[in-house]
Amino acid sequence: VIAVLTLTQPFTKIACAQSNPHGSSTAGEDEIRNATMRFYVALNSALHSDLNPMNATWSHRADVSNLSAVGGRAVGWNEVHADFQNMARLYPGGTIAPRDIHVVAGPEIGYSVCTENGQLRSPDGPMVRFNERATNIFRLEDGKWKMIHHHVDPSSAASQGPTR
Repeated sequence: VIAVLTLTQPFTKIACAQSNPHGSSTAGEDEIRNATMRFYVALNSALHSDLNPMNATWSHRADVSNLSAVGGRAVGWNEVHADFQNMARLYPGGTIAPRDIHVVAGPEIGYSVCTENGQLRSPDGPMVRFNERATNIFRLEDGKWKMIHHHVDPSSAASQGPTR
């Protein structure tokens, strides 16, 4: 709980600092940005062996999916949850933070794209830094934005800039 609380405040500052560069956001965009930040707080909590925030962040329906940086594809809440349990077991500790968040919001579906920066403990022991592209898709369920898809691109293209 303490780890989650200590992560919430810095992530809140990140979300505020990365608001719409054009000066104003719609209420829907703010909600998707907040849902994105809740996901990253939950993800960091999972890295410290507490999956409860992740359970609250995700939809538990059969159509959710996760394409993680380590490969593979999880479809359905049971597989997605197992994916995050495995991640917490393989990469304990570390942090993952979103940067350069861009959001799009519709009435029932919204998404964010960002760069995930951080460090995780490798299976061999040392901490490894990374910088990867991520897409997060949310659906409005019973008045709450729930994650339905997370995709991380393990390529190094996130740090190389655009290619054509």
